[in-house]
Amino acid sequence: MHRPRSRAIALSLLALTLPAALRCQQAAGRPDATAQQPQPPAVVAQQQDEPHFLVRHYPRDRDAAIAQVGDRTLTLGDLVDHIDVVHYPGFREALGKRPEIERMLQSDLVAPWVRQFADLEALRQTFGDELDATKLKEAQSTALQRSFQSWLDAYIADRKANDRPIDLTQQQVNRLLADFQLRQGIAAELQGALDHLEPGDYTRAQLQQFFNDNARAFGGRVTMAHILIQHRDGGRGILLADEGFARATARLADVEARLRPDGSNFEEVARGFSDDTRTAPNGGVLHGVHRFDDRLPAVLCRTAWFLRDGEVSGVVESQYGWHIVKRIEFSQQMFILFTEDAIPSIRQVMIRSRQEDRLFQAREKSKLRLLL
Repeated sequence: MHRPRSRAIALSLLALTLPAALRCQQAAGRPDATAQQPQPPAVVAQQQDEPHFLVRHYPRDRDAAIAQVGDRTLTLGDLVDHIDVVHYPGFREALGKRPEIERMLQSDLVAPWVRQFADLEALRQTFGDELDATKLKEAQSTALQRSFQSWLDAYIADRKANDRPIDLTQQQVNRLLADFQLRQGIAAELQGALDHLEPGDYTRAQLQQFFNDNARAFGGRVTMAHILIQHRDGGRGILLADEGFARATARLADVEARLRPDGSNFEEVARGFSDDTRTAPNGGVLHGVHRFDDRLPAVLCRTAWFLRDGEVSGVVESQYGWHIVKRIEFSQQMFILFTEDAIPSIRQVMIRSRQEDRLFQAREKSKLRLLL
């Protein structure tokens, strides 16, 4: 009974432009995540003035580099200005006045912001001639609306499950939208750019060809193993400070030296040296990995699927650190036919595949390097 009213309020926001709903809103704070860097307790429990990860303050570190994309160095000031102009008017001023906003630059928000902001720049540098400003803005607005509606549906369902009121006023929804856009706005902006570049308007013949070329991705699974060397804080995802980063670099070199060329001792090395505490006891093994498996960073799925059975990758980097991947075996668990009923699912896989290709191509071409 309450659900239609709440949904109607949310849908009424979809006509708003990105910043318009935020003009009079203020951000809510967010407690920092607890660090879980796999170091001795004495190292983890450092004093605030001696953190084990990089700390940036605004405006003091406005000119500090956060990413290198092509010939452009992105700074903390560039990121703050972008959030202030596009996603949360007043963000720049709030950083200097509100401690809970300042803490966001040392929380688990900042690393994804940096990564997504750098990805946007990489796409612009690589595919700029394909970007139409008007259509790009529309796609990014749609992506924000879609992601917020999905989040709002889950939020209301959670309130209902906990016997809390689910009638939301327009003012409440606006506040939720403002906070959501501050935290997730750059992610939606990036998704909108990918949606603009690969909108999914493929012909039936193109879908058929994609299905034929990628038949193993439909119903197939890969068993893989990986070794993780963390160079980021386990809770916040921020790059380790110089000493910790140097230790991680040395550990990576040690692991590479220990691995046999044929990968025959991969699981043994993973048990002794991988920082992934969930998989290390099992030799780093992960079973049943889909081609686009949301449980894992895209780079791990992509790498495992591009290897041959028994092959070991070079070093790849995710938001957690450096990985070395071994593909153990492929199995076809079900067979799918190209039918009218299957076309919508095939289209979604094709969109995701093409968007991923675009993003990884842009990162590689621009030699994207994250510095925070």
